[in-house]
Amino acid sequence: MRTIDVRLAERSYPIHIQAGLLSRAAAAFEKIGVSRKIWMLADSNVASTHAKSIRQSLEAGGRCVEGTDFTATEESKSTGGLSALHHLMVTAELDRSSTVLAVGGGVVGDIGGLAAATYMRGLPIVHVPTTLLAMVDASIGGKTAVNFTYREELVKNLIGAFHQPRAVLIDPQTLTTLPARELRCGLAECVKHAMIADANLLQFIERHEGVITSLKMETLEELIFRSASIKAGIVMEDPLETGRRAVLNLGHTFGHAIEPITELDLKHGEAVAIGLCAAMHCSVATGRMSQSDAKHVRDVLNRLQLPTSLKTAVSLDRLLAAMHHDKKKVNGRLRLILPSGIGSVEIVENVSGEVIAGAWRAVGAAA
Repeated sequence: MRTIDVRLAERSYPIHIQAGLLSRAAAAFEKIGVSRKIWMLADSNVASTHAKSIRQSLEAGGRCVEGTDFTATEESKSTGGLSALHHLMVTAELDRSSTVLAVGGGVVGDIGGLAAATYMRGLPIVHVPTTLLAMVDASIGGKTAVNFTYREELVKNLIGAFHQPRAVLIDPQTLTTLPARELRCGLAECVKHAMIADANLLQFIERHEGVITSLKMETLEELIFRSASIKAGIVMEDPLETGRRAVLNLGHTFGHAIEPITELDLKHGEAVAIGLCAAMHCSVATGRMSQSDAKHVRDVLNRLQLPTSLKTAVSLDRLLAAMHHDKKKVNGRLRLILPSGIGSVEIVENVSGEVIAGAWRAVGAAA
């Protein structure tokens, strides 16, 4: 088993990574030391498979497991969806000794984490991510959130809180049931982590692309360990995103502006891939990154069958307006994370409107 220890002053926790780990869920929970009563929020896509086997293992180990299935969409990840979960938690008579278990992708982890954070001022939560994106990114670091609709536009993750998990249990075998499109979305976050802190990780993805997509467990464990270690290391430096942790938003300010646009039909990782390309355009335009490095990363994204531009043109005005709902603004000013090569980034607050508009046009926005 590979383990990453996320060492935080107030709450530290392990990330355990091993193929077949969920078949030993009861032993894993015993090692973590969580309560006997567990309330499981399961992504409906895995309710009859991975969530069912976890429940059986935990119940065989003497734990009481209740819970509900959740239809994991960006529309259901809302304040209304959160209220419905609170109602179910009250009905289940959860108390401060109960543990929430979130099984599924990033949507379930986000809303389940916020439900745990806000019910009785905070219940412990264990994340069992079943998508690559959630394994390397969403389940780590304690960010929880729901979306909010403002003036008929969906604003991503506007309502949320930091609530670190008790543990993260990652079993790469769950990826064997993951649609290929979802696997590619997770690879977008791995590329993002490589661009932030480890050029060698990008080389690893390039060399092992075929092995990764054919789901060889040993290679997946290595990929998840290396990518998750980058996220965990940055979280340890800055748990509440007051400084360094902001670099993890590389590609996200652009990506969050396009992800909710229905006609684009983008999943999170796909929006991030396009966002990475827009951010690289800004970097090239401001002299931070070479054209050759930017082309190299775009070529990798294309090889991974991730989008690098909008399939349908969207007006520049609409995209610029969406960006200004971004929660990462500082004193009303937009803050961008821009690569300064492959393996390093900068936090920049003075990018001109002309450069940002040019980045949007570069990825297919209509004037």
